[in-house]
Amino acid sequence: MVQNFDFEDFNMIDFNAKKVLEALSGFDRGLLVKGELLHKNTGLLPAEINDSVRSLVKSLLVNIVDVLQSLPPYEFYAVEITDFGRQVLEQFG
Repeated sequence: MVQNFDFEDFNMIDFNAKKVLEALSGFDRGLLVKGELLHKNTGLLPAEINDSVRSLVKSLLVNIVDVLQSLPPYEFYAVEITDFGRQVLEQFG
């Protein structure tokens, strides 16, 4: 799937989204990461994290876990990086 990934699309990911993706890549596979931990690891504000996660989900680089629940001020309960997200970071990061 990575071979079909357009590098220009990756370059279009904003700096904050890339920062969130890089932070998520530092966690073990299958580990669910809540917004507060992303805040601690990135220094981004909740609104910036929410925007970044939305963008990364649309790009299939992360999954939102339990889409029916959220932990305010975050618009999600927890996220995890996808295998595709790891591959994109490894190849283009």
